[in-house]
Amino acid sequence: MAHAIRLYEHGEPSVLTWESVDVGEPGLGEVRLRQRAIGLNFVDTMFRDGTFPLDLPAVLGIEGSGTVEAVGAGTEFEIGDRVAYFYAPGSYATRRIVPVAPLVRLPDDISEDQAVTFLGKGLTAWMGLRLLHQLEAGQTILVQGATGATGTIVSLWAKALGARVIGTTGSPEKLETLAAVTDHAILTGDETFDVKLKALAPDGVDAVYEFVGKATIARSVGALRDGGRLLTIGAASGTAELDEALIATRRISVAGGSTVRNVRGELIGQAVGELFDAVRAGAFSRIQATRYPLRAAAQAHEDVRARRLTGPSYFVASE
Repeated sequence: MAHAIRLYEHGEPSVLTWESVDVGEPGLGEVRLRQRAIGLNFVDTMFRDGTFPLDLPAVLGIEGSGTVEAVGAGTEFEIGDRVAYFYAPGSYATRRIVPVAPLVRLPDDISEDQAVTFLGKGLTAWMGLRLLHQLEAGQTILVQGATGATGTIVSLWAKALGARVIGTTGSPEKLETLAAVTDHAILTGDETFDVKLKALAPDGVDAVYEFVGKATIARSVGALRDGGRLLTIGAASGTAELDEALIATRRISVAGGSTVRNVRGELIGQAVGELFDAVRAGAFSRIQATRYPLRAAAQAHEDVRARRLTGPSYFVASE
């Protein structure tokens, strides 16, 4: 029997309902997956609480991995293929129908758990490090919200590419973890923040990766050198407003946008290849992802809301 986490109304994590579902057979251009792992992303909580519109009832989630167990017409996949996907809504399920367009075949040396840990967040990191900004060895970057799932991956990947990484967190209890994935860790609320940053980068940093948004954007702009690069990738504290005149005067370039819009077509294959190479090379060996059984989705969402988590997290469908 297949099960899913269904949402009938927006609200607190308690509105998430575990129930049995009838999956059915795949149609044209679709496959049915027996899922092993399902991504837990901050955006899931925003669909749950109504920040983003969602037709109800709905199954939450956008990311997963598993094994093909049935195929529809017009697909190149076969029963038994191991695959993963990013941005196919409806992933909080033990089995599901999914279109083939977003599916990525998994190499033998990449597990389903690794795929869900790194695929979506890793593609976002690749977008920031290789597409929106061509990070070079020797550059100094500031990662605002570096203990978040994507911020952690960006920090470690940037270090592997030879950059010097300054990371921030708003939680004192996460400083030790932050120090393990960056070269320098600073508490956002530290009264000597600007002094410490100036000592580390007297002329300003080359690029800022902004995952927090409204609460930190002014400091992010101030941290950049003239002619630096601001990457607005996340906005956990709300959408930031930029001082366009100041940005222009200081010749700061700004880039951002969603992964789905920026990483598509042939870029997906390139990004996935480079991401999996980084996994194989051990760039993310310090990451210990938090794992939940899928039926514990409400607890996971509560932990996300309370900012108890550090780094990536995911669900296991079979637990």
